[in-house]
Amino acid sequence: MTRTGAILRATSVRFTALYFLPYYTALVAEGRARWQWVALGAVYWCAHGLGTESLNRLADRTEDEINRPERTSLCHRAGFPLLRRAALVGWGTVLALDVVLLIAHPDWWLALFLFLAGFSGVNYSYGLRLSRNRWLAPLLLTFHFGGTFVIGTVLAQDHWDAQVLRDFAGYGLPFFAVGMVTLLALGGAKDLTDLAGDASIGYHSAWIDLLRRHGARLAAAMVGSTYFLVALFVLTGAFPPRFWLWLLLIPVAAALGRCLWRAATPGERHATREFFYQYWVLSLAVAVLLYAPRWELLPGLVGGLAFWAVTTQRLHWSGGVRRETVRTAVALVRGGHPRRGGPPAGAEYAQEREERTG
Repeated sequence: MTRTGAILRATSVRFTALYFLPYYTALVAEGRARWQWVALGAVYWCAHGLGTESLNRLADRTEDEINRPERTSLCHRAGFPLLRRAALVGWGTVLALDVVLLIAHPDWWLALFLFLAGFSGVNYSYGLRLSRNRWLAPLLLTFHFGGTFVIGTVLAQDHWDAQVLRDFAGYGLPFFAVGMVTLLALGGAKDLTDLAGDASIGYHSAWIDLLRRHGARLAAAMVGSTYFLVALFVLTGAFPPRFWLWLLLIPVAAALGRCLWRAATPGERHATREFFYQYWVLSLAVAVLLYAPRWELLPGLVGGLAFWAVTTQRLHWSGGVRRETVRTAVALVRGGHPRRGGPPAGAEYAQEREERTG
């Protein structure tokens, strides 16, 4: 494996698809998916992801040695100096493209959201280390959908007036709310695999704590929040009736909910975390098709999904979705465990905390 390959795997380049799809969908919905904005956006979100994840690897080196030794091994293979250069290249590219965007489309709202995108990316794990705030961290993770969707929407506007704001409030804002709530409710699943390393630096996930206290009912509420909002917005007329199709994913969401509470061993936690990411991509694909059902959406959607699939299997530190991952998730959904006995994730985390605190 080359050092470049190690960098790409360690920095989770697949996240580019999660940034790009909401951005692209917003452009399509506004009828402004010009190739220049699309191409620039693809490069922009790739650079943003590279810069963000490179800084995360540098900042979280201590806990990653415990949580993700396979990813840390890739960082050592590439070399941490190269990882620093990757962060500089990523954020340097973002800054240069910020200037290009603002020259091509001067807009104070665009400037504000581009600044917030950069500020949150740099200061999540690095800089101000906002991820160490157990309540703020889940909110920052919602940028994967909300921030990029808003930037695409703002970029598509020639001007702002009362009608534009009413249109966004009536359709775009409810869609934004569903995506934000989904990630706010479920984004903490990424912490399932990081309990020991996080505890070593004195950090305890608020999401895991809540899951421990409220158990299976909270897990069900977490996955159900998306569909409650979708149904509410359809019934109130904010979403057209075609959005009822989104509810076809409820069985998949219910399966994820069972995994969230039951996962206890490292293998189960890894499988559940990967299940969450695949579920989010599936839900996102359905959502954008319902939001902007236009032929122009298909090239970007197919390209984004293909990029996600290839990078997950070929360019991700986890090795991608394997048979064992699927078997473990299926066993959790059915109620069986590859292990024999033992507490669920919430209870096990409680035990870890008790052992460390007294």
